[in-house]
Amino acid sequence: MSRLKAIELITAKLNTLDDEDILAVADIVQDMETPATAPLILTDEERAAIDRSKEDFNKDRTLDGDQYRGEMAAFWAGLKSKQG
Repeated sequence: MSRLKAIELITAKLNTLDDEDILAVADIVQDMETPATAPLILTDEERAAIDRSKEDFNKDRTLDGDQYRGEMAAFWAGLKSKQG
């Protein structure tokens, strides 16, 4: 849908809304002006890790639940052994 078409659609529908819905739409539009979250600033290394993860996922190189739990158990066990 083009921007112009979207504006036409919104404008046409506004006439059919009651006051409460109009105020709700206004609130939504106002909220869009201010981002709800801070921008995500990533290092090149972090972006590369995300790209590798996406590639792994697309090539079906993922862990099933049992594999994940096994790797996490080994990870935590390794940390515990380092502590003492």
